[in-house]
Amino acid sequence: MKVCHLTTTHPPDDARIAREGNTLCRCGHRVTVATIPPGYPKWQHPLKLLQLAAESLRHDADIYHCHEPDALTIGLLHKLRGKQVVYDVHEHWPSELPHDIGAPQTLAPFIDPVERWLARRADAVIAVSESVGARFDRPVILPNYPDPATTLLPPPATLDLHAFSCIAAKLHTFHGVPEALAAVDRLRAGGWEDARLTLIGNRAVSVPAGAPVTCTGYIPQAQVPATLQTAGVGLVLLQPEYENIRIGLPNKLFASMAAGVPVIASALPEIQRVVENARCGLLVPPGDVDGIVDAAIWLADHPNAARAMGSNGQAAIRDRYHWSAVEGRLIRLYGEVAEVDISKDASPVRVTSSTRSNLEEHT
Repeated sequence: MKVCHLTTTHPPDDARIAREGNTLCRCGHRVTVATIPPGYPKWQHPLKLLQLAAESLRHDADIYHCHEPDALTIGLLHKLRGKQVVYDVHEHWPSELPHDIGAPQTLAPFIDPVERWLARRADAVIAVSESVGARFDRPVILPNYPDPATTLLPPPATLDLHAFSCIAAKLHTFHGVPEALAAVDRLRAGGWEDARLTLIGNRAVSVPAGAPVTCTGYIPQAQVPATLQTAGVGLVLLQPEYENIRIGLPNKLFASMAAGVPVIASALPEIQRVVENARCGLLVPPGDVDGIVDAAIWLADHPNAARAMGSNGQAAIRDRYHWSAVEGRLIRLYGEVAEVDISKDASPVRVTSSTRSNLEEHT
């Protein structure tokens, strides 16, 4: 079977698309990716959708795996041609779409029924978490768990519990950067002269001149675990500015767990569930700078407990929160959609432009 991942907002090497593509390739499927290159004015989006539709037609896949509502619209056009369609819901789009286009959240109640109407016409629906999938009928829950082979490092020899990190592909205020900066300032004012913060990823938020902050900008995924270990505490301080943030289960939480560092995280539903189950860190109310400071002081005063939290996080990645623990759900779903029995062979195929025998990336 030929599978085409259709995406309007994700790059071809997006971690989720890559994992799904590798799994499907190992099952004997031929996988391609059709996406829209970034960097165009928002008003051009309808034109870009038409171009993506034309590009997807050239792929002539048997199954179109769609990652956004507008990509699903294109996929359903292919369904009229007798193709199969899978809708993969990464986000709470009724709240994410207004944020992305700078529109008010009052649009969310109008987007929700449209998305659900489209989803009911797909052959299968996948959701990244129970919270995200709650709006749909019987979705297959396929979490964004990492691949331990590429994320787990040996435990850090030492933990610098006066050093903190925040990570995102593009850091915004809702990632808790202002709260992290304020907490570090208070810790330094309280006598932690070596307290510092590392911001990993590109930034859409300003940093005061002279602040004790290292900004790495974009770094390759392979360098992320070691960079997180350099800062002894991972900060996952999402602020629930809109629903997609409130119910999200961010990759950055699993990244810190895999690096073996304790986390200080916002007590939001999906984050709280993982942190409590894994016993990998401390939870604070969103936006509570005093809580962040108190958590940081507690970790520094209890270094053995902090190290145990880091070890617990790594153990949870090895035992539960890893891709191979859930990829069977994707395999079974594709078997049902394609009405064939598929199983993995022993030869992994990476989702890169160099492996064009099984995977072609079209941008």
